[in-house]
Amino acid sequence: MIDTKALREKILDLAMRGKLVPQDPNDEPASELLKRIKAEKEELIKQKKIKRDKNETEIFRGDDGLHYEKFADGTIKEIEVPYELPDGWEWARVRNIARIISGGTPKTSIPEYYGEGLPWITPAEMGKKQQKVLFEYPEKQITSLGLQKSSAQIVPEYSIVYSKRAPIGHINIVPFKYSTNQGCLSFVPILVDSSFYYYEIKNITNDIKTRASGTTFKEISATAFADTLVVLPPLKEQKRINKELIVKYEYIDQIDSNQKQLQKLATQLKQKVLDIAMQGKLVPQDPNDEPASVLLEKIRAEKQRLYEEGKIKKKDLVETEIVKDGDNAYYGKLPKTWIKSKLFSVANVIMGQSPKGNNVTSEFSLNAVEFHQGKSDFGEKFLNPSGKYTSQITKEIEIPSIVMSVRAPVGDVNLTRKTIVIGRGLAAIQPYGYSLEYLYHFLLTQKSILEQQATGTTFKAIGGEVLRNLPIALPAEKEQIRIVNLINSVFEVESQLMK
Repeated sequence: MIDTKALREKILDLAMRGKLVPQDPNDEPASELLKRIKAEKEELIKQKKIKRDKNETEIFRGDDGLHYEKFADGTIKEIEVPYELPDGWEWARVRNIARIISGGTPKTSIPEYYGEGLPWITPAEMGKKQQKVLFEYPEKQITSLGLQKSSAQIVPEYSIVYSKRAPIGHINIVPFKYSTNQGCLSFVPILVDSSFYYYEIKNITNDIKTRASGTTFKEISATAFADTLVVLPPLKEQKRINKELIVKYEYIDQIDSNQKQLQKLATQLKQKVLDIAMQGKLVPQDPNDEPASVLLEKIRAEKQRLYEEGKIKKKDLVETEIVKDGDNAYYGKLPKTWIKSKLFSVANVIMGQSPKGNNVTSEFSLNAVEFHQGKSDFGEKFLNPSGKYTSQITKEIEIPSIVMSVRAPVGDVNLTRKTIVIGRGLAAIQPYGYSLEYLYHFLLTQKSILEQQATGTTFKAIGGEVLRNLPIALPAEKEQIRIVNLINSVFEVESQLMK
């Protein structure tokens, strides 16, 4: 599979280094664009539309080929730049090419401040809209009174909104006039292409994050954001780069879509193979296989051995037979040689136990697994234990064993490579003397069935009785092996296709 996220990042990096589209010697160089931007700012200052930025600097290249920055007081310092730019490009600070506008929040206790009026953007709402470049109309608006009574400001259309905290880095272009709360900054372009700088700021967000400060949460200040070093290509090249990025990203979106469809088909294939396997239709029956009655005797003998060793209780020796109608409807039309039973008759089902209190120690060299609301690391096939040890969890599970989540979510299964202890939310399932992998694959097909029987309000869960009474059908041992081998072969092909 193609890593489309990495591909997007690589294309974006090439674009911002001037390597995505060819340079045109007829373009007005960025040095001239900077002069026009400076003149435009002076005009805006003259019209009292903006204030003079006392922190504004000028970056230039010296005769020695190095880069320097001239400050308002006339001092000059050498600066490091991330990489060399093509001819006609320049380095600049964000404050050199844009106005930065901060936001504010009207008092939420005053209803008159909110209602139909000026769109009002927050980082939380931005988080819902990161799949698109353009920001769609926000849920909240503030009234003219709310605007007047807060530090929120009107931001011109087609400015860039950027979340400065919680988290840093959400970004959109807003195609209408708007305002923001104090968790956002707005980049108002001056004679530069907002679409190009949407991508440029996106590309350097990691650098922006390194300059953030704060203890409760990290935040990039308006001043620090304005100090951000950005590339400045000729204006016409900015527009060419933006168009090319749109084309490239559309191709990648199509790749993403195709890969998701392939993944969906692969998942459906795996599920279909499993379903067919558990109906006795994946491999042919062999009349030379030992009959199911032999397997049943082996299961009984294994249970008796475990009982005598004190590993299971007398009640676990009880057997059951599924009651079904004449056409075998409970299972479908299974081969006559298969055993039809309930899980507790053919496997040891061990429910996990919560530790008492908060006494967690490291005195056991066992991996403890406490599964609750998806926190345990269920991998493709094998469980990765948490590595925490506790003297309070007593449910020690030896290999070989299957581990199943019985709540939040219900029905995920893995195998374990090593002896573990399990906490609440997990069950261990150990077959009585037949193929562990066959039972594992069978349980993979039961997730939706178990989910239907789950109960609960805070989160869904199944109890031990539901799991123990799960209907199961077993073929002869040699057929189990043939089924497992074919399933693994299909899954391996699928895995190779998904790489």
